[in-house]
Amino acid sequence: MDSDYDFPLGDQKHYPHFDAPISRRKIRQMLRDFEAGPDRAFYPFFRYEQSWQPYRLDGEPKPERKTREIRYGARRDAYIFAFYRRKLARLYEARLAELGIAGCPIAYRQVRNGNGGGKCNIDFAKDAFDEIDRLGDCVAVALDIRKYFERLDHGRIKRVWCDLLGVEELPDDHYAVYRNITRYRTVDQREVFRRLGFFGPKFVNGQWIEGFLRPYRDVPKKLCSRQEFEEKICGKGPGAAPSLVVVNPNEYGIPQGAPISDLIANFYLMEFDTVMAAYARERRGTYMRYSDDILMILPGGRSEADAAIAFAVDEMRRHGPKLEIKEQKTCVALFRQAGDRLDFEHIPQNPDEPNKNGFEYLGFRYDGRRVYVRDSTISGFYRKVATAANSEAAKLVAANPTRGAAELIGAFDFSLFSQRFARVKRTKLTDDYRSWTFYTYLKRASRTFGLKGDRILRQASGFPEFVRSRVEEAITSRVAKRPEPKTEKAV
Repeated sequence: MDSDYDFPLGDQKHYPHFDAPISRRKIRQMLRDFEAGPDRAFYPFFRYEQSWQPYRLDGEPKPERKTREIRYGARRDAYIFAFYRRKLARLYEARLAELGIAGCPIAYRQVRNGNGGGKCNIDFAKDAFDEIDRLGDCVAVALDIRKYFERLDHGRIKRVWCDLLGVEELPDDHYAVYRNITRYRTVDQREVFRRLGFFGPKFVNGQWIEGFLRPYRDVPKKLCSRQEFEEKICGKGPGAAPSLVVVNPNEYGIPQGAPISDLIANFYLMEFDTVMAAYARERRGTYMRYSDDILMILPGGRSEADAAIAFAVDEMRRHGPKLEIKEQKTCVALFRQAGDRLDFEHIPQNPDEPNKNGFEYLGFRYDGRRVYVRDSTISGFYRKVATAANSEAAKLVAANPTRGAAELIGAFDFSLFSQRFARVKRTKLTDDYRSWTFYTYLKRASRTFGLKGDRILRQASGFPEFVRSRVEEAITSRVAKRPEPKTEKAV
């Protein structure tokens, strides 16, 4: 389709990488050329680790620090991956309809709601909780696949890819995409910046620290020439430094975050979804999968839950030697009809599992009566606010080296800062979640769940006070750590 070649202006990539930004016209021509003859290997993905401390609400124990490895590709490569994703997505959607499981895999797809818009995790959570209400006496089972993207078997990916195309062997262009998403290469982002002279030691406030040697916004979008890439990154040529490039050595695993990886994660378990959907349907229940999160809602109780878990674990083993269910994250909830309401009971799966006050799914918690936003979602939001407050405080203090904390706090625009996260004036809630603030998200959730969601907006009722306290603490801390101004010694 001609539309496959077109990328909206908002999809243009402008981050620093090994290649330069490409115009829409050149993107279209590049894709047509690649289809005709894929003649060049892809650049390595940039790799870096994102680390954060989950925010702790008052009275909570300090949670463990979390880390996540991020990978992102060069512009040319990202457009190619996205182009072939579009091609395969149509075939995948047609196959789901043919198999009668279009409502089962729900992540990374355009699933329409009754109003012509697209569903988001709020709608999918409502679907699940509505199914619990419909069944009444039932059990809800949530399973999690351990490190899903990192354990996808390459042979199975290729077989399903061929099956979708209706071919015995992948065409050259498809094979090039498959090869570069499975035998992918990565380079450490920071080491690239260091090797190219954009990152290193610098003297700040009387001490040497590691950081960008120029503001990040001034780092060129194309980091180096092809020759510099070969010599300084790949380690080729006389006297070159060791290569920074690491090739995936395994016969399994794809980089999470590449534009085609989400589709592969969906179609990889197409057979599994078919079997699990049939299992649930035979028992008058429901099966859904959101990427690596599996959900079954079935009539019955503990024995039905145990049987469903055993069936899912056995079936999962057939889809790759590395795939397994993460036992620690298995969650089972029992619902029982009590007059005109449902009672909830958490069924622990191991002695160390903490008691839960509702069934958690896609960021929400349902206790049979009311729906709440998960505590971890609220604390994650507060963590983002605290991080932003620290960043704003650092810039404000650096720009005003002689002003005190009280003066800076008095001059800070709390209203403008809050708008980045909280209430914004909208006459209509758009379906484009990328434009939402957290308040928009809460408002959409409250409206979607109706009476059952009437407590959702109250969960963030202390937001203005939280913002003010975090900004004040950050500014005060930064000012206190500011080096004392040097004074001339008396002669």
